[in-house]
Amino acid sequence: MTDPSTYVQRTLRMSAVGQLINAVESIRSIKQYRSDGIMRGRATANRTSFLPLPVRRFLDSTGGITAIHVVNAAAPVLTLLGGRKSNIAASALSLLVNKSFETRNPYGRDGSDQLQGVINGYRLATALIPDAKRSDDLFLRALNAQLCLSYLASGLAKLVSSDWRSGRAMELIMRTNTYGNTSFARFIISHPDIGRLISWATIAGEVAYPVVYVADPRIARHGLTLAKLFHLVVAYTMGLPRFFWTFGATHPSAHYVIGQRTENAS
Repeated sequence: MTDPSTYVQRTLRMSAVGQLINAVESIRSIKQYRSDGIMRGRATANRTSFLPLPVRRFLDSTGGITAIHVVNAAAPVLTLLGGRKSNIAASALSLLVNKSFETRNPYGRDGSDQLQGVINGYRLATALIPDAKRSDDLFLRALNAQLCLSYLASGLAKLVSSDWRSGRAMELIMRTNTYGNTSFARFIISHPDIGRLISWATIAGEVAYPVVYVADPRIARHGLTLAKLFHLVVAYTMGLPRFFWTFGATHPSAHYVIGQRTENAS
């Protein structure tokens, strides 16, 4: 019988590595979080927030962002070094950090940050189930459903985009300041057919992802390996190392569900 706790540990530890990378990147760009930086606090100015004004002022302050950075670095270390209870506590701290960043300044967050919040939120919610095995099983199944939906929705969104269908989206992404890669952008411009091939391969891979749940388990595992390679390439070309670790952290949940299907069929 497949032990869900093993897959949960893999998920949380990979996610923790991604968060630790995020913490190091944030600390290295600490100047951006100052009062004159692009990531300066904006919580005080948000009059629609449910948080009391003193709390929002603290989030905007130097002490507030320092505390956020410290917890952001400490939580993944707690996950990597601790057991189940430590992981649950770290997930709660990580979720608090994620929400604090969003409240302080809604800009500068990307898909890996959002997925990090989903992972921690699911872990915290399922931890309320007293039975550890049932808790872990539900966590993995919920995360797997989120993974499948994320790939499929992303692929369908690209499919209806004329920029993606034409292959121009790759060029536009590679020319941005935030996620750009000048060398790769020049290569795509010089070889538009390759740009279209990459675009359509991305669309096809994401739209076809649900097939892994009905395919032969060996083929399904190969498909997940290709997905990991895709995230690795994206991490390299777009300068997003945490992207690989955070999205890769969801793959153990797919391996778990596929393994359960195989066991039930035998």
